[in-house]
Amino acid sequence: MNPTALGAARAASTGLVSLGELLRSAVVEVRSEQGSSGTGVVWGGSELVVTNAHCAPKGVALEADVGGRWRGASLLAYHPRHHLALLSVPLASGPLLEVRDIDSVRVGELVFAHGHPLGVRDALAMGVVHAIARDERTNTPRWVVADVRLAPGNSGGPLVDAEGRLVGINSMVVNGLGVAIPATLVQRFVERALAQRAA
Repeated sequence: MNPTALGAARAASTGLVSLGELLRSAVVEVRSEQGSSGTGVVWGGSELVVTNAHCAPKGVALEADVGGRWRGASLLAYHPRHHLALLSVPLASGPLLEVRDIDSVRVGELVFAHGHPLGVRDALAMGVVHAIARDERTNTPRWVVADVRLAPGNSGGPLVDAEGRLVGINSMVVNGLGVAIPATLVQRFVERALAQRAA
């Protein structure tokens, strides 16, 4: 094999391992007493976790796996239309993933999904951005659609670009394609929720 090509392949492999380690340290597993489970992204560095609304149903006891120990989680905010929930999880901490501006995301970019699909812990999947779906009334970005393999347990986990920047929060599978909530929309949800609590 060409030594230059081999070196490039090794560098790419090392980069993906590092990306997987970064994402593993930035997420928790979330589950409810009803049996629903998924992934959550640590937000702001500590104790705040963003996940999908269906992973954190209202009025139900919630917990998150932090460093191998399950801890009770409190629901701070809930947005059914955007399909998001904000949790408070004691001792949850991790690196703050940089938020990627959705308007800079292009079709064909490589993206990576991290989560716990079908009970497989810390799985990493790779694909490409298939489309940016927009709201028909406002023309604002509503979903990031990616040709990336997702399964139950990926919900609420991060979709990132090749630099580890957060592109979206994985939410569902539609016609075999992964669908994620744009990271900029998630950021606005968290900021609004925290502002309302502080008021």
